[in-house]
Amino acid sequence: MRLIRQITVWLLPGTIFYCILLLPAFAQQNNFIKKNIPKVLFHGSWFGFYLIPYSTEKGKPVRQLGPYSMGASNVGGIEAGANYFINFNKDYSLIVGAHVGFSGRNFKLFIPKTDFTPNLQYDIDFRGRLTKDYAIYLSAPIWFEKRWAAKSNSTWNVDDGINIRFDPDEAIYIYDYGGVDVNSQYVPVLDLEGWVGNNLKPWINFNVGGGYSFFLSNYNFLRINLLANFSATKVVNFNYTIDVTGKPESTGTYSANLSYVGLSISYIFTGTNRRLLKLYQEKLHSR
Repeated sequence: MRLIRQITVWLLPGTIFYCILLLPAFAQQNNFIKKNIPKVLFHGSWFGFYLIPYSTEKGKPVRQLGPYSMGASNVGGIEAGANYFINFNKDYSLIVGAHVGFSGRNFKLFIPKTDFTPNLQYDIDFRGRLTKDYAIYLSAPIWFEKRWAAKSNSTWNVDDGINIRFDPDEAIYIYDYGGVDVNSQYVPVLDLEGWVGNNLKPWINFNVGGGYSFFLSNYNFLRINLLANFSATKVVNFNYTIDVTGKPESTGTYSANLSYVGLSISYIFTGTNRRLLKLYQEKLHSR
């Protein structure tokens, strides 16, 4: 205990001395940071990582002949990548990026087993979650951004622009579905086949969205945006045939443009720490 008291008596004056000496310097440095963050935050460029889970617009089945048709529902998808921000000033930026995504689609078909002659053992019930399929794509966004200042260097933003997509895995898809009748014989019911892609050519989607960027203690941004993606290009194009024994054949088409609405999250490196350090060093050297 005596040794602890001696060490305390020896260290306490020195600790108090250094606190008195350094606190003004720390306060001066903090004042410098607060004063100069707005000056350097939007200078130069930013780099960010981007992730958006989304809900894809449901496919569009169109009946051409016969009594039966398919349905469809919205399916989830996801897109991720990196964005580069070219800041013109504190209000405007150009954003370019490189992303990869997986876009979902499905179809639905319900036919009672009693519609078949002879009857099936079970209803034809192809629910949406059982018929999900996904298309991989590459994406290059080109967006213009308008910002409005919020509290503590956080910002509101609106983004508008295009997204150039490309399907590197274009292929023909063939789906065959059926059931088993009461005589234990397999009965083909649905034949669905066609292309997914755009003839190995890129296509343009239109984007609009906006959200809020939280300014973090490390001088970077955490951004949450709502984004809508619109495409006029049908990149899923199928023809279908539905055969029900004892009934006329049903035919139609199924298409999808894979537009979506989603909520994105981005982590944006602003480089503010580096710029503040450079500005502070220039200030010291100018003294």
